[in-house]
Amino acid sequence: MILPRVAYYAHHHGTGHLRHAVAIARLQVVDLLVTGSTEPPGLSDIPHTRFAQLTTDVAPDGEPFPVPPEPFLHYTPTTSTIRDRFSQLHAAWHEFNPQVVIIDVSAEAAVFARLCGYPVLYRRMPGDRSDVAHQTAYAAATGLFAYYPAALEDPAYRDADGGRTQYLGMLDPTRSTSTRTAASASGKVIAVQTSLGGTGVSVAEITRAARSCPEWQWNVVGLSSGNADLPPNVRLLGVLEDPRPELSAADLIITSAGYHAVAAAAAAGRPTILVPEERPFGEQLAFARALNRSAGIPMAETWSAAAWPDLLRQAVESDAGALRAALFVSSDTFSDRLLDLVSRASVTGS
Repeated sequence: MILPRVAYYAHHHGTGHLRHAVAIARLQVVDLLVTGSTEPPGLSDIPHTRFAQLTTDVAPDGEPFPVPPEPFLHYTPTTSTIRDRFSQLHAAWHEFNPQVVIIDVSAEAAVFARLCGYPVLYRRMPGDRSDVAHQTAYAAATGLFAYYPAALEDPAYRDADGGRTQYLGMLDPTRSTSTRTAASASGKVIAVQTSLGGTGVSVAEITRAARSCPEWQWNVVGLSSGNADLPPNVRLLGVLEDPRPELSAADLIITSAGYHAVAAAAAAGRPTILVPEERPFGEQLAFARALNRSAGIPMAETWSAAAWPDLLRQAVESDAGALRAALFVSSDTFSDRLLDLVSRASVTGS
């Protein structure tokens, strides 16, 4: 069987884009080239998969390069480092000869790929993407896709441009054989899931919430230190290599509204409250609102705005499986949608 050749560009910032690439590689439905600044462990061991290393797009100290005041794209420094990165990217694509290029995500890479003569599939993400750079990337794309169901799309966008977008859904992870452990046997346990390193919520905010609900034990994944005095019902667990046991053991999960954080909460199958963290384009806030609107998932727009006793009662009475039902699709459904997306773009660009 000849698999379609797909090149996958993973954004330099964060690890989520690479995690999507790995998930697609494991489906074994395309011949995949992944390009990025860091190779994920084990990626090249997956059949029909290879990785091309690109020079990082930031300065040696990790800071972004200065950018000229040009509004048409997001990040356009004029340095030899960027020229090297795009030269390496073009060489990798030329050698692999993809039938389609997936961009996850970069307005600059989308425009570059289209100018190089490749059909482009560009990832649509939640939030206000009406800026010139995003609209330029959308215009350059042969097709658009999203890693969430159509029901969670911004209605205004869905009405205007949803016809260009394939809603792949969220790939359902393997179900655990055990959903609860003895950690919750004593009663009311909350697992709080925040950004790695605790960049999204402060210890002081969690402490105020915990003091307002002293009958609950608050176990915090992602934070290990802070200036606030901890009440006895708060434990800071730090960054866990595998947070799944902690999440599945809890009676209730409070999580940020980042894509992979929400996926982890959904997989745990526990009642969940979403508290979005600040992100560019209002990404997490838009995702949380969509899940609240379409699936009734309880949310607070900020930690300080939450009326915690009432919100916890609302969450406990909610459907523990609602988040999973709103997001996940089977690997077969996801694969079929992906192949349809790639096939239509490849025909257009042939």
